[in-house]
Amino acid sequence: MKSIKIVFSLWVLTFAVTASAAPLLNGLALEQQFNKELYIAAIYSESLSTDSANLYNTEIPRRLEVRVLAKSLPARRFRNQWMESIAINNRGDTLSSQAEDMVTFANLFRGRLHRGDQLAVDFAADSGITTVSLNGITLGEIANPDFFNTLLRAWIGPVPPSTDFRDGLLSAGDVPASLRSTFESLEPSSERIAELQLKQIGQEEALAAAQAPQKEEELAKPTMVEVDLAPPTMTLTPAAPAASAPQTSEALTSEPLEVAEEVTEQVAEAADSLAQVEGEPLEFEGENNSEPTQLAASSPENMAAVDMDDEFEEEDEAPLTAGMILARQIYTSNLLRHTFRHIRYPKRAQERGQEGSVRLNVVINPRGEVVDIQAIQESRFGTLNREARAAVERAAPYPAVPAQLGEESFSFSLPITFNLPD
Repeated sequence: MKSIKIVFSLWVLTFAVTASAAPLLNGLALEQQFNKELYIAAIYSESLSTDSANLYNTEIPRRLEVRVLAKSLPARRFRNQWMESIAINNRGDTLSSQAEDMVTFANLFRGRLHRGDQLAVDFAADSGITTVSLNGITLGEIANPDFFNTLLRAWIGPVPPSTDFRDGLLSAGDVPASLRSTFESLEPSSERIAELQLKQIGQEEALAAAQAPQKEEELAKPTMVEVDLAPPTMTLTPAAPAASAPQTSEALTSEPLEVAEEVTEQVAEAADSLAQVEGEPLEFEGENNSEPTQLAASSPENMAAVDMDDEFEEEDEAPLTAGMILARQIYTSNLLRHTFRHIRYPKRAQERGQEGSVRLNVVINPRGEVVDIQAIQESRFGTLNREARAAVERAAPYPAVPAQLGEESFSFSLPITFNLPD
């Protein structure tokens, strides 16, 4: 009888330890932009998998983590790039139904991230709450059981920052030792933690003081029509050549690409379906078929303008609203759809079996005219890199920037994957 009690006690202890064990490291991915290492992203899960579908399981605790490599990284820019990826990897009805949660998430990011900072997003399966923390200090919570997966799709959805980024996160624990070592070595200093604690205390006091007189003035929430927008698939494959179509000189060097149906009309329909966002309609001007704008390649001096170490005022930004975020997300998807119609797979690259991913940063003015194109990440093949830039030039001008965004210029990331059929 005594031995049975001992065995039972050991079983209970084992179960308790297992139940409280931290999720396992599923994969790591290094994010590089403009030839600079910015951060290492990680996914933790109780169930290791190479299949993204398994990591969307809401019945198990999971964690997203970012450890900063760059000396200094603007938190707002980091946030905007994440939210841009959220927009192109989630359906329109998801974006509209979670707009208020997205406001909460977006407004958590202030100031700058520094080397060694650890940003964590934890999902509690028992409560469905997503908790965001920086260096162990809780920034906020979102009590929506579906919100964590909305963030996760930005990393491992159909349009990740790059295919290498997604593959690294979906490695089922098979992580390169050198990358793991670097990841584990990144820790914030005690001075940095103390600084954040003081800031948090100050922000809480200021928030408490600001909320008191505003209780009588409840602002009306924006009305948003739910839309059914599937995330676009940007992996490009060469179109089958027409049997009798004559080839022009241009056709001899490149061929148009068949783009997945998800990026054809659904984004435009989504924009039309959003009849009102904060009382104003989304206004997209018609496409202009004039000659494409020719832009010179960005020089190293110009690239410095978007260097991650550049200083700019983080606190000047007004608090984001649900309508503003949703308008930006829909507009970004519309710009991507517009660009994809102009991408071609270079014939020389097809003949040589060249594949690869390219990510560009495109800046347009309020009229939709392209102001600048810069390569965030490039493939190993110059032919593919040049085609990605040429597609943007052919696509110009873009639909005008919606007035409610109120921006003198608008920048967006354009991820393109050139992929040959098996």
